[in-house]
Amino acid sequence: VIVVAVPEGLPMMITLVLSSNMKRMLKNNVLVRKLVGIETAGSLNILFTDKTGTLTKGKLEVIGYVSPTLREFYNENELLRYPKLHQYVKNNILYNNECCFTDGKYIGGNITDRALLQFIQTEKSIKYKKMQEMPFDSKNKFSYVIIDASGKKKYIKGAPEKIIDSCNEYMDEFGIKKPFKEKEKIKNQIKEYTKRGIRVLALSIDEHYTMSEGIKNACFIGFALIKDEVRKEAITGVEMVKDAHIQVVMITGDNKDTAYSIAKETKIITSDNDLILTSSEFSNMTDDEVKKILPNLKVLARALPLDKSRLVKLSQEMNLVVGMTGDGVNDAPALKKADVGFAMGSGTEVSKEASDIVILDDNFLSIAKAILFGRTIFKSIRKFIIVQLSINFCALSLSIIGPFIGIDTPVTVVQMLWINMVMDTLAGLAFAFEPPILEYMKEYPKKKEEPIINRYMASSIIWT
Repeated sequence: VIVVAVPEGLPMMITLVLSSNMKRMLKNNVLVRKLVGIETAGSLNILFTDKTGTLTKGKLEVIGYVSPTLREFYNENELLRYPKLHQYVKNNILYNNECCFTDGKYIGGNITDRALLQFIQTEKSIKYKKMQEMPFDSKNKFSYVIIDASGKKKYIKGAPEKIIDSCNEYMDEFGIKKPFKEKEKIKNQIKEYTKRGIRVLALSIDEHYTMSEGIKNACFIGFALIKDEVRKEAITGVEMVKDAHIQVVMITGDNKDTAYSIAKETKIITSDNDLILTSSEFSNMTDDEVKKILPNLKVLARALPLDKSRLVKLSQEMNLVVGMTGDGVNDAPALKKADVGFAMGSGTEVSKEASDIVILDDNFLSIAKAILFGRTIFKSIRKFIIVQLSINFCALSLSIIGPFIGIDTPVTVVQMLWINMVMDTLAGLAFAFEPPILEYMKEYPKKKEEPIINRYMASSIIWT
């Protein structure tokens, strides 16, 4: 009777459900590192997601170069007609770059560096010595390199708002430097590009620098137009997650206009009440102010790694179950802090180590599938509890009531153990392989304090 009374099949069944679903999820490009992470994914209230490679294809392409006179060049061959400007642009891209081209392969650097280098179709070999360099940093939003090319020159690339304001002259197509008076015209044109979802990277050169100056009084030489196509399946994934009543917030290093364009296209932003903030606006807000606007927040642009950790912390203080995606070393603290950390398959080993689940194809739709599996698992566990406890109550009731009505052993010991064995193993196996049903994505997420056995389950067990 004691063996039957204790639902000892439950731990076995939970392990079986989690491990079998883990195997199925792997076929859907979702690698589960921590089993509990699957079930928690089904209870998410808010999901913070990256843009590049997750919502977009992550295959950046330089679709053109624009000179300071706003003349567009769609490839390097067009730029070759103006040798002086071409040489400055080429040197900036070749030397101020973490990626290099050797033996027909692009090695090192990030996807932006790689896209810029692919724009150069002429000779890509390094001829000059690098004297000093500062890699790109999300805080500074620019990088520079000093090379010795018949006189020391400082090549700078970075966010337009940083580069343009630091320039006091520009270079026209013929390599002639002129006073830079039409900054607003350039900024307005850049705004038009970013509204179309195009990333803009500005380039400048400084031939009169001193080591301590950083970037100022430089010469503006134009900007590159970089496009990253939105994944069609990401739009489906966002709709699935939003249908599941989970808030989706996009966190990106892009500027406000580009971020808005992508959020609109992926249907993260759908109404006028949806909020979009920049990192500077976000950091100027108090914790209480952030908590007030958090339900309407949809996009955080020009984001810093610290912003992610702060968002996770404040969301958890609001008693929300938080999911976070990331791929860089700087994302690791936020991934670790979140209830479920989703690392990208193409990301760093540090981010994968800090995560619960690895999305092998870097696709947002795979995150939506992980949530669906999480909800299916919770349903399967609840169904098994109904079956197990119904039989346990029946067996116990028979054993207790039987002697009172003159039947000493209504169910023999062997019969009881047989029922118990068949019930635990076969029912456990049956529920372990329950298929995920899309209907589960229409339900509201479970609250943290919600009991495992709800009113429906209790009545079902008692009546059965």
